[in-house]
Amino acid sequence: MPFVAAMAASHAPNMLLDPGVEWEEFMTLHYRMAPQAASARPSLEVQKKLRKDAENAFNVLRSDLEAAKPDVLIVVANDQFVNFFYDNVPTFFITTADEVRGQFTRYNFHYRNHGVLGRAILESGVAAGLDLSFGENIELQHTQMVPLHFLLPEPEIPILPIFVNTWIDPLPTPARCYALGQLIRQVADAATERVAILATGGLSHFPGSPRIGEIDTSFDEGLLRQMRTGQGPALADLTLEQLRQAGNSEFLNWMVTVGTVGDVPASDIFYMPDQVATGWGFASWKI
Repeated sequence: MPFVAAMAASHAPNMLLDPGVEWEEFMTLHYRMAPQAASARPSLEVQKKLRKDAENAFNVLRSDLEAAKPDVLIVVANDQFVNFFYDNVPTFFITTADEVRGQFTRYNFHYRNHGVLGRAILESGVAAGLDLSFGENIELQHTQMVPLHFLLPEPEIPILPIFVNTWIDPLPTPARCYALGQLIRQVADAATERVAILATGGLSHFPGSPRIGEIDTSFDEGLLRQMRTGQGPALADLTLEQLRQAGNSEFLNWMVTVGTVGDVPASDIFYMPDQVATGWGFASWKI
């Protein structure tokens, strides 16, 4: 079966920051905006443990990815005003370039892009009534680069960035994102290449909101529990308001991957609130 692996992971910037000075600068930025600005901050020891726990989770996902031996990795993420702004906000965007690049802090990223697979998804989507935007000139950002740093540090295989609008209303519904995932699965199953998919984002966090610093751990744990028990399809019934109230609009990226796996239970689940702004979540499905 050409569809060989599915996974999801948070892309919080502080995952890629060194404990200590870099973390302190990140926390200063977030705590300055947070209502609980005087709250105790994670100690250096806690920072190191969080980084180690995240690395351990990524190591499991990377092991699953390598075992699947994919020929291409689809990366589903959201843009954060790097490529799209109010003059052009696509709901779903397929990258058709030959290569993609980006830079985050001291890291530079350069991957081949699988434009052929992108075109196949685009054409199948249009034929099925799921109109998708497409284009060539995109720049990778932390939403893709943080997980790619851990999962695909060397550009041995091409990637295919797919963007989902999770920031600017109107957002696609979870059901619509699930349908996109189903479409991707159909295209992957008909492909000659071995296809893997990675969704990034979340979990609970409130960037640019007065609620920044809050983490809805209960909601996060409920999402992960449903995926672990094979109830992923039921997540398509969530409303956008439910996701917004829990700071989980980026879970729409995850819903695309959930659409590719259906009711297959997640084989590995990890969760750790970073005590700064975000509930870090990780999941992997063995196909």
